[in-house]
Amino acid sequence: MTIHTVTIQPSGTVIHCRSDQTIAEAAEEQGVAIAIGCDNGVCEICRGEYLDGEFDFRNSLGEQRLKQDNQLLCCVAQPRTDAEIFMSDVHAPHHKPEMAMACQISAVEPLKGNVYRVTLLTPAGQPADFWPGQYLMLTVPAEQGEQQLPYSIASAPGALTGEDARRIELHIAAGSETSDRVMAFLKQSPTVRVTLPFGDCRVHPQFLADHAEPLIMIAAGTGFSQIKSLVEGILAMEPEREMHIYWSNRGQDGFYLADLPISWAQQYANLHYHPIIEQHSDGWHGRAGWIYQVIHEDFTDLSNVRMFACGSPNMVYGTLDQLEPLGLSINMMHSDVFAYAPRPDKA
Repeated sequence: MTIHTVTIQPSGTVIHCRSDQTIAEAAEEQGVAIAIGCDNGVCEICRGEYLDGEFDFRNSLGEQRLKQDNQLLCCVAQPRTDAEIFMSDVHAPHHKPEMAMACQISAVEPLKGNVYRVTLLTPAGQPADFWPGQYLMLTVPAEQGEQQLPYSIASAPGALTGEDARRIELHIAAGSETSDRVMAFLKQSPTVRVTLPFGDCRVHPQFLADHAEPLIMIAAGTGFSQIKSLVEGILAMEPEREMHIYWSNRGQDGFYLADLPISWAQQYANLHYHPIIEQHSDGWHGRAGWIYQVIHEDFTDLSNVRMFACGSPNMVYGTLDQLEPLGLSINMMHSDVFAYAPRPDKA
């Protein structure tokens, strides 16, 4: 039986559809929610805009709508080739809808390295609904009006860990004009408006079930906040998963939660932690160099690992380029950088 790929834009959701199935039938099997009101196309609730591909139809109405209106009725359309359609309200399984809410600022705690831990609480009865690794948009005052700034969520969802489901943790590095303004606002305001969740650099139970490879987590600076969320979520869902954490900073003060990953490694034999600074300094007994250099010392083959990279575009792409000779591919690497700072494909 031939299987075709149907890609639904703009979400990029992919459905694998047998030639004897309609798009709606395949979507239901694979957990993709497409609104259906009938099975013959009459109600047209399941219509999408045709972009590409060839189709057969279970009745003449489906063919008519495509020819006259460029509309595809998913409950009667059977792909004959790979295809692409546009349906703005269709998302991949495990999609979390965006929510805007005013959160209580529960605590602002200074840590090492001029980093602050900010604890937020969502409104009563509204748990923070996100996947480990996702980020939020913080609405803060600007010179003219307001602006939204992205921050990684540093905690895993309480629904996974058993902790307070309203709690959201952020790690914010002060020292720039923008971050100092944000911190001044958070220290004096009782509440802050947030919108969440965002980002595809995330994990959920189906992801872990589909990808059994060892995980390499790399972070630079406060990129550790995203790694913390990912690791805590994975430990809650699959505590036996093999993980290697590489946290790099310019100096020792950058390890603002130095004891936390050490405690993970002590508690879980399958979790390995490697703190790194760029150059050796007095009193440092860990490793030194670029992240890719240290990973190169530990691995000779990266073709069967999955990597999460949290840091600047230069760090993420530089690490990818340097480790490609060991078998690392962009398809096995997850980072929000790929969405907000894409680079042209290599020639």
